[in-house]
Amino acid sequence: MIPTISTWLLHKELGEKKLKFDDALKLCAQELGAVSIEIPRTTYGDWSMSGVRELKRRLHHHGLYCAAIAAQNHFNCPTHAERRREVALTKDFIDIAQFVGCRVLNIFHAGWGDREQGRRLKAEMLDCLRDCVHYAEEKGVLLAVEAHGPLTDNVAEFREFFDSCPSEYLRINLDTGNMYEGPEGNLKLLEYTAHVHVKPTYKDLDGQVKDAEAARVLKALKGTGYRGTVTMEHVDGDPVKNLPGAFAEFKKLLAGL
Repeated sequence: MIPTISTWLLHKELGEKKLKFDDALKLCAQELGAVSIEIPRTTYGDWSMSGVRELKRRLHHHGLYCAAIAAQNHFNCPTHAERRREVALTKDFIDIAQFVGCRVLNIFHAGWGDREQGRRLKAEMLDCLRDCVHYAEEKGVLLAVEAHGPLTDNVAEFREFFDSCPSEYLRINLDTGNMYEGPEGNLKLLEYTAHVHVKPTYKDLDGQVKDAEAARVLKALKGTGYRGTVTMEHVDGDPVKNLPGAFAEFKKLLAGL
């Protein structure tokens, strides 16, 4: 499996302009020794065509392969116009992923809002998802649904919308920290994995923090034949100072599975 670093770990430093994006790439490539990187939309400032061309050039300069981009879209908007805006944004990022040479686009299905809101909008949200999946199929980009928000934090509802929108191009961004069912939930979804986020803990429905048993989940995933990208998505303390040591341990974990 390919150890991957995410610019999300530096989102505060990037957002407060304490760190330039190119310096973040340099940190990942030179100090961490990463070859694979994930870029959430809000961590990069210019997604215009010229900005995307520059991103592609800088990734090549630093010897970094873009494993995944995160569109950070939301299909559970209350109005039709807002939902269509999110579909258009997602399609734009499918195009961007294809141009950059990124095989996976991480997407939200219901990234925010309460559970009942998501259930009320289930049919409308599925229409959005089907539209984007069809477009992704044409472009050859895998959509990996993130375990964020209602409907995607538990096995039953995850499987329900996969059954409603079957496609080899619709997969899961397996997340050890965001399923309220914890490792037992993740172990039931391994077959859908296109990308992975690794965190050490998760919260159950009562808000109790528990061990995500990441090593057990990753070992089971490796047993399925998965050899794709696995992103470290947690670091304690100052990420600029602590990432080199933390990422070295992460690579050691993956190598020892």
